Amino acid sequence: MTQTELAACLNITPQAVSRWEMGISYLDVVMLPRISEVLRVSADELLGIRPLAQREQSECESGREYQEACLNQSQADSIFDYVPAPLSGEGKRVLIVDDADFMRMILKDILSRCGHIVLEARNGQECLDILQSETVDVCVFDIMMPVMDGIAALRRIKEEYSGVKTIMLSALAGESCVKQARQLGADAFVVKPFQEQCLIERIG
Repeated sequence: MTQTELAACLNITPQAVSRWEMGISYLDVVMLPRISEVLRVSADELLGIRPLAQREQSECESGREYQEACLNQSQADSIFDYVPAPLSGEGKRVLIVDDADFMRMILKDILSRCGHIVLEARNGQECLDILQSETVDVCVFDIMMPVMDGIAALRRIKEEYSGVKTIMLSALAGESCVKQARQLGADAFVVKPFQEQCLIERIG
């Protein structure tokens, strides 16, 4: 499909599609379902999330196969007893931890527009390395990543950097996984695909 054809399907300009491909600007997250439909690929594939069948056999603990149905955002919020709070309006130093380049770009764009300073890591080990030398207010984690996954990184951060707010951001949102994140001290769980405001509110 050409840029012009994709633009026509999405009711946007070909120049906008061109800017996405060149990395000059990024698509709005709310457009993901429509793009997924037009290109006939899953939102997970667009965001660089590998199919579960290709991952190492894992749920949130190694050795168990992921079989649970994913929770929606309201269900995840109920596990975390999430209550919306007024935004502080303060810019924070936010560390995005995700192995998908495209997802990190989208998140950086969203958070930068809100006045936050954004740092990036591709896995849990890079996250811990950055925390040794940088002051960070909030970490936003994917779960399934190479080298060190988000759950292992969450454990380490709560042991070594207890003052850092932790938000899980993942499509791997089975009930046991969300509950485990809560038990390990995560402050919130945002289910992919997500609404911008959902993440912004939880960063505070």
